[in-house]
Amino acid sequence: MKFLRYIGFLLLASVLLVVSCDEEATFSSDPSLRLHFSCDTICFDTLFTTIGSPTATMNVYNRNSSSLRIANVSLVSGGKSGFRVNVDGQYSSYIQDLEIRRNDSLYVYVEVTPAENSAESPLMLTDSLCFTLESGVQQYITLLAYGRDAIFMRAPFFASDTLLQRGHYVIYDSLVVGNNSTLTITEGATLYFHSRAGLRVRGRLNAVGTKEQPIVFRGDRTDNLLNNLPYDRVPGQWAGITIDSASNNNRLEYCDIHSAKYGIKVEPGDTLQPRLWVESSRIENFDGNALECVNSKVDVVNSLLANARGNCVKVVGGRVRFVHCTIANFYVWKVRDVALALHNSFEGVSYPLREALFANCIIAGSGDDEIMGYFSLLGDTIPDASNYKFVNSFINTISDDDNEDFVNIVYDNKEKHPFAKEHFRLVDHNLFIYDFHLTDSAAARGIAAKEYAELTKYDLDGVERPSDAADAGCYQFVEAVDDELLQ
Repeated sequence: MKFLRYIGFLLLASVLLVVSCDEEATFSSDPSLRLHFSCDTICFDTLFTTIGSPTATMNVYNRNSSSLRIANVSLVSGGKSGFRVNVDGQYSSYIQDLEIRRNDSLYVYVEVTPAENSAESPLMLTDSLCFTLESGVQQYITLLAYGRDAIFMRAPFFASDTLLQRGHYVIYDSLVVGNNSTLTITEGATLYFHSRAGLRVRGRLNAVGTKEQPIVFRGDRTDNLLNNLPYDRVPGQWAGITIDSASNNNRLEYCDIHSAKYGIKVEPGDTLQPRLWVESSRIENFDGNALECVNSKVDVVNSLLANARGNCVKVVGGRVRFVHCTIANFYVWKVRDVALALHNSFEGVSYPLREALFANCIIAGSGDDEIMGYFSLLGDTIPDASNYKFVNSFINTISDDDNEDFVNIVYDNKEKHPFAKEHFRLVDHNLFIYDFHLTDSAAARGIAAKEYAELTKYDLDGVERPSDAADAGCYQFVEAVDDELLQ
């Protein structure tokens, strides 16, 4: 009897299994049933023509109580648009006879390589991915991308004077300006540096843009790290700019340098020769220092230097002057250093700080003290080795009203302005978006000294500064309009 009961149990289990499999294998051709997609559009950011995109992924779900057969999945263009798809492991522009069980899903991978278009502006590429069910129902996913022509350079070495005009340049293995050569970059040029690539200047760099068409130095990744975070906002995407010791008379005007390992390094040179002039430029978001000047003569006017894991400005000896600059450190990717650091020695070598002037500047950040001096006693052999002066500026440091090197200074008040964020229009650590325009209540308003304000009549946006009581920093206060606040 026990044996018969055992046989009966096996027969019942077999019947249930067959019934279950039959139910699972029941495919419906009901035209009311639909697939569900994780997105209805796949859109790629602007891509360089002839260079393949990153791979985009989407899911196709069958949330119905019946299994479905997909007669075919096809690119409407027939594969002529530059888009490529892989559906459920099959790579083709036309894929047939797929099955998707009830409450199951499959993966779709999409890539695109834009063709050269000889257009000045990016051109849109469009296509659709069509899912045709056994019932005849068709469902579509929209595919979008923008293709931009670019000039690709591999380890370029400019041994003679070279001109880079308005356009897009993708640089691999670094760009080097040779001795006795000048690299001139005109307004509207954008240089995209591949990972670990940078710009080394042994001769001279003359990069002069305009407010309307700045010169941009950035990484070459145009995709996103996360949905709302482009790689262009992530520090460390390329190496940075290095000014060699023998290089003099470099000029950067209306330049945008961002998201590199470091911004600009000025190696030690002749402190009586002008090494670097920076005017009306944005230098921000770095793994190291935004601007590092070692025993050099450097002038920075009307510029923003912001958000660095190291220092926004690091000065080691030499002669430097900063007028109407905003130096602000709200870097949050890792533990960071202060906004401004002043030194008179480096790695055991003495570099007297002959002059460090900060006039009509803002030096701010989320730390308790954003200015640090690292001074060595260089002895009687090197007199006047620690010369610095702060004039008519708003700064975040310990107040020292008795120090004659601090003249007409407004000090940040942490109780009134916690972490200094209230001085600026937007400090967003979630989306990593920072807008250092002044708010109406900013303590830097109206404190600038006239004699220094006259050196730069217009702010970084081209707003004219008043003849008296201009604002400190690179931005003159203006009322924000709604669309600016939403950026």
